[in-house]
Amino acid sequence: MEAIAMTQTVSTSEIIESETGFLVGVDYGDNAVEVLRTESGLQCHCFIAQVSHDDCEHIRAVRDYLASIPMSEDRPMLSQADADYYLSKLGELDNTMAANNESANTQIKRIKLWLEMENMKIQDKKDYYILAMDNWMHLMELSTKVLVAGTLKVRAQQPEIVVNDEDAVLKDGRFTRTIPEKQAIDKAALRKHVLDTGEELEGIQVILKQHKFSYKLNPGGSS
Repeated sequence: MEAIAMTQTVSTSEIIESETGFLVGVDYGDNAVEVLRTESGLQCHCFIAQVSHDDCEHIRAVRDYLASIPMSEDRPMLSQADADYYLSKLGELDNTMAANNESANTQIKRIKLWLEMENMKIQDKKDYYILAMDNWMHLMELSTKVLVAGTLKVRAQQPEIVVNDEDAVLKDGRFTRTIPEKQAIDKAALRKHVLDTGEELEGIQVILKQHKFSYKLNPGGSS
């Protein structure tokens, strides 16, 4: 492939230097191109650099820039007009970035809404199968059943003990433990007592939980 010739030249006043590389052609606004410093040398991602084995205009401009003012103290000073112009370019880039973020956030919200709606539809369908298999396990009085596609399980759930009034339980005195100079509820002892006796003490609430149904598919068990 023949190299594509570029006739445009870039002066050293149109180059901004940083620790990582150079911004070339800054006077051309959005057409400014970054040339990076790498271990293998200068690297540019412009179209010419990608299709040609020769240096692009941006790399040549940076080399000319470095050759003409090799020492850091010799770098050209910005004028107030330059600083003001660069500030305006920063404003333009900030606006572009803000627009990109706004667009991305809008798309993210749409994607999340789509995903939520699609998953709700799928979950609704799953619930039918789960309820049917759960009922079948109870009718058959099974706790575990191994099938071709996978394994079904039904496990009883322990009731949840919620302490609504700590002072009332502490006042009872039977279910306390001492935490360095502080009296606290011994929830393990309280749970055991409630499960063993069925007594619902003042200050607590016993929440009975439904059994837990679960399933596990074998590899290749779903179609």
